[in-house]
Formats: sequence, C-alpha cells, structure tokens
Amino acid sequence: MESIVLQTNDGKKVVTKPATDPTLYDAPHNPPNTGTKYTRGIDLKVHKARSGVDYFYFYHWSMWQGEDSNYYLCTNKEAEQFLLDKMAGGYHDRPSPEEVELASEYGINLLEETA
Repeated sequence: MESIVLQTNDGKKVVTKPATDPTLYDAPHNPPNTGTKYTRGIDLKVHKARSGVDYFYFYHWSMWQGEDSNYYLCTNKEAEQFLLDKMAGGYHDRPSPEEVELASEYGINLLEETA
C-alpha cells in the first residue's frame, strides 16, 4: 500500500494512504458522451492521523501523458468550499449522496441550511 507524506504549514508530517483514506469527492473520470472534458480532476480525501486529527487533502490527477499527479493538504474550510462549489456544478460534477453523507461524518454538512 503506497503512502504519501504531506507536510502541514507548521512542519508536521502527515502520512496519508490514498488507496484506503476515505474519499469525500471522486471527480468523474471521462463518463460517456463527454469527449475529453473529464480527463483531469481533483479528488478530496481525508486522513485520520494517529493523533485523531482529520487532515483533508486534494489529489489532482490527469489522464494526459506528461502531466504529473500531485497531492496537497487543505483546510477544513477549503474542503467545505470545494464541495459546496461542486454541489452547484453539473450532473456529473456533483458529489454523490454517499459522498455528501460521508462528508457530514467529517463535519462538513452540505445540506444544512445556514441562510
């Protein structure tokens, strides 16, 4: 199982396990009848550290030869805003009901009205 080491702003190491860390948003991978629109994307994952702290991180991927994929940490607020932006997107871009429910387990309540 591959581990990816990310570093927080204050220098702490976060050893993520992308294959097993929960995915809060899985970007569409070239669904039917979309041409090349979905050949790159950003997934949102969460890693629970041994300390019990949840660390959210993005995985930027590409199906294009020569484009590297990369991982980077984000704040809880950035993760929430990312998901809110996706909720307003097109059919293929929206988080699934399972992803919305999983996000709420990590404190991101997308369907809770705050207006």
